Amino acid sequence: MEPIEVDVVRGMKAIEALKVDLLKAQWQLQNGALSGSDAEMLEALADLVGLSYLMTRRLGFDFARLDRMLLQRLESWRTDDKVDLENHWGDLSLLLSYLAPDE
Repeated sequence: MEPIEVDVVRGMKAIEALKVDLLKAQWQLQNGALSGSDAEMLEALADLVGLSYLMTRRLGFDFARLDRMLLQRLESWRTDDKVDLENHWGDLSLLLSYLAPDE
């Protein structure tokens, strides 16, 4: 795989804008939850995922590296299961099987 060259100094404005947009999406998720708006919550969640990928690229990482880290984190969360998402509902296993069905 070809390394990605990133000029962080030149891209700092984009990185800062992405950070602001991530905060806005978090606020939108909270606002959607408070108002009971499914559409607003889903839009905010989609924004958080998409912005995370864009931030990954601006910071000089490739998308596959974020995917690998995400799978590692989900496995770790499933093992720890601190908030009982796995124990009560199987959410982590379901998400892992969705994201990596052949593994």
